[in-house]
Amino acid sequence: MVKHLLFPFVAFSFLLSACSCAKLPIDPAFRGIEVHHPADTAMFAIIGDYGQDSPKEAEVAQMVKSWNPEFVITVGDNNYSTGNAGTIVNNIGKHYGDFIYNPDAPADRVCNGKAAADKVNRFFPAPGNHDNYSLPALKPYLDYFTLPGDERNYDFTWGPVHFFSLNTGASGNIASETKDWLKDKLAQSGKPFKLVYFHHPPFSPGPHGNASGTQLPYADWGADAVLAGHEHFYVRVTNNNSAKPAYMIIGNSGNENLYACNANPLDPNRFTVNICDNSHFGALKVTVTNNKMLFEYFTVDDLVHPKDVYAITK
Repeated sequence: MVKHLLFPFVAFSFLLSACSCAKLPIDPAFRGIEVHHPADTAMFAIIGDYGQDSPKEAEVAQMVKSWNPEFVITVGDNNYSTGNAGTIVNNIGKHYGDFIYNPDAPADRVCNGKAAADKVNRFFPAPGNHDNYSLPALKPYLDYFTLPGDERNYDFTWGPVHFFSLNTGASGNIASETKDWLKDKLAQSGKPFKLVYFHHPPFSPGPHGNASGTQLPYADWGADAVLAGHEHFYVRVTNNNSAKPAYMIIGNSGNENLYACNANPLDPNRFTVNICDNSHFGALKVTVTNNKMLFEYFTVDDLVHPKDVYAITK
């Protein structure tokens, strides 16, 4: 049969046997496709280190759904603890299935929520180290999701934002070819805002500390914000020598083992830790227009008042 992977304005067609549930190859030439109609606004959520099927994951997911975001991005660790196929539905689909359109997943893992009914994917994860622990690495993850590009490192645009999702592997490194791709893509982007997200944080005061393998000249390349996870808390860090990018870690969206905020203090001459919250579970709500990107960090303990607010203006 001919199988179609549909996004607005784009149809992918592949020849597949009628009984196969195998993952379809997606041509890397489709990197950067427009996956949503052009618009001058967007509202989305960011979660990380969430995929534990815990009561707190359920609470965060309920909060996120109450916002009615257009889509969700993740900064990794989508499927604890070893990224297995047997846990992926409970860890991800049970809580966020309404956002996931994955028609090429194995039959027992296809989501049938609102995104599937609309035939528009609204869930764009980055892999974490726990997703990479599967053997072969990332196979259940790649089987489950239907994403642009090679599905490991990909970009997409939605409204005024160009998003870049990267795989930092099991140990926190960005491959050299991915660095070249990211640099070129950022330079070519005409969107008002550029957001790069992945798992291992370039700079962190947490127990894992800085991931040197993800430290790139993001500001010089044009990124406005860099989002990561791995540390189980929320933190926003400012580089004292540059107004951008904004560095945020959102790693408290479901894993119930929260981390110490100051296990590896950052150099105060280089960085300011604006906020670090390791007492609550939460997510980021992001509202964007052509000239403003507003980040609001909410926790499940207070659904009305954000604990951190940060704006990037153009």
